[in-house]
Amino acid sequence: MNFKKTNGNNNLTQLVGELQKEDIRYAKLSKRFQIFYWALIPLYSILSIIDYTESNNIYDLMGSLCFVITLALFAIFFGKFHKEYKYVDYALPTLKMLKKAASRYQFFQLKKISLLIAILIMDAGLCLKTSLDFSVLDVQIYFLGIMLVAVLIGLIIWHFKRKPLRDNALRLIAEIEGE
Repeated sequence: MNFKKTNGNNNLTQLVGELQKEDIRYAKLSKRFQIFYWALIPLYSILSIIDYTESNNIYDLMGSLCFVITLALFAIFFGKFHKEYKYVDYALPTLKMLKKAASRYQFFQLKKISLLIAILIMDAGLCLKTSLDFSVLDVQIYFLGIMLVAVLIGLIIWHFKRKPLRDNALRLIAEIEGE
């Protein structure tokens, strides 16, 4: 994604094309994840009930309930992401459309901090699952390590795929506002 052309209209046209392509790709990916999580909920619920009837361990049942809640929250979040990226309005005035694109492709977004709730519930579920035979400290070490790796992978993907879109949107915003 190289936007070094001198003609501002070509830059804008090229950027909008890239934004549309990435928005469509991300909307489809979000929809697939949403379907995946909704499909996992009944499957995991059935397995949890079977596990509980065999063990009668209330902590395992509570841990499983935390996982089901987490799966539901992720499905809801991915549904929101799907709508956000599928229904982008490119007919907005140029400056407004570019500002929304820059916001959409920012790495850290305050509105998505609510995902942290689902992650904390997942962590609680792992801590409650006595069948895992891990201490709470072990769970925290592994869980935080996995979350750190996931954030780093997300940052790398963002840096190469989404940051160029955001940077070019910000550059065009600066050009428009500077005129």
